[in-house]
Amino acid sequence: MNKMKEETRKLLDELMERPSSAYLATIDKNGSPSIRAVFNLRCKESFAHPAKVIKEYDKYPYSVYISTNTSSVKMKHIENNKKIALYFSIPDEGKGIMFQGEVEILDDLKFKESIWMKNWNIYYPKGYEDPDFTILKLKPKIMRGWFRGHFEYNFTD
Repeated sequence: MNKMKEETRKLLDELMERPSSAYLATIDKNGSPSIRAVFNLRCKESFAHPAKVIKEYDKYPYSVYISTNTSSVKMKHIENNKKIALYFSIPDEGKGIMFQGEVEILDDLKFKESIWMKNWNIYYPKGYEDPDFTILKLKPKIMRGWFRGHFEYNFTD
């Protein structure tokens, strides 16, 4: 990551912190891709509290956290194949970045409590302890995108 230019890092931070949603791709049991929008918990405007908790909890700047229902179709896909892709974009500015890697399912109840937002009760009525509340973490292996030209970066750590 040290080889990445500072200007590129700032653009990546912007792409991860501005959009309120990102697009998550998983692979179903037949090997077909499935994509859907998910909350971007790194968005400082829409998710100020989770974004702050994530920054304090995880010093790796490109880790991505996703809240989802344990009972969702995406979780069934992930249980069978942990490889995902996640796309952040600012379409009006022609900027986008795609992360690829294997997702981790976090079971840390203290982290779930610390990241919790009260308005999530509409999705998870039992709060942060709801068995249907899951947090996913992606530490990307590959980054590809478009901003000021094509961009690709392979992480080695």
